[in-house]
Amino acid sequence: MTRRATPASVSELPSALPDTVPGCHELIHQLMQRLSLLEERVNLNSRNSSKPPSSDGPATSARPSKSPSGKKLGGQPGHKGSFRAMVPEPDVHHRTQCLPPAQCDACGSAIKVDGDKPIRHQVFELPRIEPIVSEYVRLRGICSGCGRKHHAALPAGVPSGQLGSRALALVGTLAGQFHLTQRKVQAVLSHIMGIHFSLGAVSQAHGLVSQALEQPVAQLHKELQHAPVCHADETRHQSHSHTLWMWVLASDWGVRFRIDPSRGQTAAKLILGEHPSFVTVSDRYAGYNHLPLAQRQVCWAHLLRDFERIGQRAALPGRIGQRLLGYGYLLFRWRNEDKDARHFAWLQRRIRVQLELGREQTPCKRTANTCANLLKMWPAMWTFLDNPLVSPTNNAAERALRDYVIKRKLSYCTRSKRGMEFTERIFSTVQTCKMQARVAYDFVHEAVQSWIGHLHPPSLVPEHIHLQHPA
Repeated sequence: MTRRATPASVSELPSALPDTVPGCHELIHQLMQRLSLLEERVNLNSRNSSKPPSSDGPATSARPSKSPSGKKLGGQPGHKGSFRAMVPEPDVHHRTQCLPPAQCDACGSAIKVDGDKPIRHQVFELPRIEPIVSEYVRLRGICSGCGRKHHAALPAGVPSGQLGSRALALVGTLAGQFHLTQRKVQAVLSHIMGIHFSLGAVSQAHGLVSQALEQPVAQLHKELQHAPVCHADETRHQSHSHTLWMWVLASDWGVRFRIDPSRGQTAAKLILGEHPSFVTVSDRYAGYNHLPLAQRQVCWAHLLRDFERIGQRAALPGRIGQRLLGYGYLLFRWRNEDKDARHFAWLQRRIRVQLELGREQTPCKRTANTCANLLKMWPAMWTFLDNPLVSPTNNAAERALRDYVIKRKLSYCTRSKRGMEFTERIFSTVQTCKMQARVAYDFVHEAVQSWIGHLHPPSLVPEHIHLQHPA
């Protein structure tokens, strides 16, 4: 019986392998820890990490749905319903009276017209959209002395380009609010508006809108520094082959976006301010570690994901994670029930005991590091108990980023400084208008008109904020 030859890769290993049983046990322990880490990385999803739900694969189990109530779909008995209000008769463009038939189809008798209680049926239609083309003939004059040629200037309020203020506002909002790429904006202008322009002209229009929004967005950022509470977050932004970061700062009335090549503290200071006076709600990312703990609130929605990940580990770390997860759910339930701060003292003691236990345990170093980090920033976990304006979650910043992420998935990247500035300013404008229940198109149109006419630009800052912090 011939003996199989030992593969070269195996024959080279014995010199590196331990030659004692305890050494082999130690090596096995290290390999098991490494395997556990790799398995945890593979199993990361939106419930146990900061990954978005869109990154969850088909293998991820669906979220548990609510138990059925037994009621039928739709409006329930007693529901008032909602109906479209009829347009008043003076505002109707065309009115046609429809007469009933001359004879009854049941008995054949004549039908008498009764004008009382008619059924009003209104149809909404769009007119055919055609561009209004205005031509300005700039006559030339020649100096009788030196022969220098002079052309007439355009009237005040007339743009130097080929798109008027409404067209520029439409191009800007189609991209910033409705997530259209430049090619799709070009298609809308061509197929619906009857305006035929190149992709380069659309890009230049974005640049003009960006210039019109420069002052309003700068003022917005300045006034956000006086807000009592702001939410901060960041996400990836692609420019050519370079990975940049889109930062967002959101208060209860305004949102500021800013693109930066860095994700570090320097970039955070540029959007938050060197020494911000407001309370910052964010996740546990180290870029915010320069902030005083007394002016910071750690997002509990992110903490629940951390506890979920710890709870999926084996032995003692898993039990600690499950307890912390249960306490986290209890925190949100008490929060929804408007429990006062004194009611949370028991919960704080319980959570601290588990975090200290997780920090001292040795089977899982990752759990120990997470628990030690949370104990280090312990005051920032409970700022919301002392300040009623502070939310325990960073949902405001994540909601503000949602539309930008959708736009990023559709158009993928910017290709110039002009494109990045337009992205920053149009999303700051659109999201701020959304918070204030303002029409973004109307604001952009007013800003473009003011910029073309060299007038004072409109403001994204609400009037009551202006009164609190006059210039």
